[in-house]
Amino acid sequence: MLSLMLVPMFGMIGLVADMGYMHFIKMSAQTAAEAAAQAAIIDMHATLGGSAWTCTTTGVTCATTPTNCTANITTPTSSVDVGCMYAQQHGFNSTNQWVTYTAGVNGTPPTASGSGSASYWITYRVIQKVPQMFSAILGNMSGMVASRSTASIQGATDCIYALDPSAPGAVQVDGTAALTSSCGIYDNSSDGSALGTNGGGTLSAPEYDVVGGVNTHYALSPTPNTGVSHITDPLSTLPVPATGPYVCNQTNYSLQTNSTTPVNINPGVYCGGIQVKKGTLNLTAGTYVLVGGGIYTQDSNANLTGTDVLIYNTYNSTTSPYNGAFSNNNISAGSTVQLKASNSGTWAGILFFDDRTAPAGTDTYGGNSSSYYQGTFYAKNEGLMLYGTSSVNAKYTIIVADTIELKGTASLGNDYSQLPNGFSPLQKLVMVE
Repeated sequence: MLSLMLVPMFGMIGLVADMGYMHFIKMSAQTAAEAAAQAAIIDMHATLGGSAWTCTTTGVTCATTPTNCTANITTPTSSVDVGCMYAQQHGFNSTNQWVTYTAGVNGTPPTASGSGSASYWITYRVIQKVPQMFSAILGNMSGMVASRSTASIQGATDCIYALDPSAPGAVQVDGTAALTSSCGIYDNSSDGSALGTNGGGTLSAPEYDVVGGVNTHYALSPTPNTGVSHITDPLSTLPVPATGPYVCNQTNYSLQTNSTTPVNINPGVYCGGIQVKKGTLNLTAGTYVLVGGGIYTQDSNANLTGTDVLIYNTYNSTTSPYNGAFSNNNISAGSTVQLKASNSGTWAGILFFDDRTAPAGTDTYGGNSSSYYQGTFYAKNEGLMLYGTSSVNAKYTIIVADTIELKGTASLGNDYSQLPNGFSPLQKLVMVE
């Protein structure tokens, strides 16, 4: 009887031992899957700008069914390969082991239905067939272990980013100014007064993420999240709209007219910038490259309009073919300014783009109560000041600048429905499982 009992007893002991070993393998497989998903999505975000992607976009890989990774990858040729290589380097690259992926654009990952829509998602599965040892006596010759992880790129919930890592008042609302935002604020400054108000200034947003501290004359609601981690430029991978040497289409363009009829100009390279001293200037759809001089309006008699436009403010330090030092944009508080960014293409949702290598300075944007800026102010090295009585009312307005100061009244929306697939131009990386 003892001999008969030993057979099932050893079988049970073997089953426990093998199950424990398989659990260890599963943990290793899960680590490999998560490393693969993170590596792929980080590489994807770092190499592709914008969010208007399709499965035919260069650098975008889609797969509706599990697809095997190429074996023994040492030089990845795509973001998907980067993820595959990470999984393989975690020990899953031999016989009885498989790493597969599925990926797609502009939808919810099938494995995480509650994670929200993504501009891109990728799922890795790591599978291993495990030979059984002790429990083989019961006929269990092998077992299968599988783990899965999904990462995605989604539209950011914040729309105001102050990038300076240490400036006091990196986001500042002065005097009687009021800033009301439909989306969150991210203040990258570690200063104790990184986010603040002066005098009777008021600030309202659904979320405040601050690396440093908050110094306001009243308690913000909701309570700010202080001590968050530093971030990098959320638009760092967005390609520049133009590079030199620049050939001027116009030099020192200036409008001064008594006519009430808007004057149309076309996209191109404007050396010396664009000045509106009197009259209404309408920018027809396209990209305006300002090589030195910036864009300027003088007063309430100088107005600016344009739809589907991108204004790239740059400079040229060489003498040929044009030498133009960088000049910040300066739009008068009294002007009527009605500008909209394009809803398509690489720079969808980008309205103003300052050269990332420009010397530090401050862009000023104003406008009367009928003015609006629909798009993104992007000035990595520049301070940005909103002033005058501009309501900045538009479907959406995004600010990414070194520092941000408000001296007027601003109301920022977050309706991105007109943009590709309804996503913000700013992206965030999410591990959804």
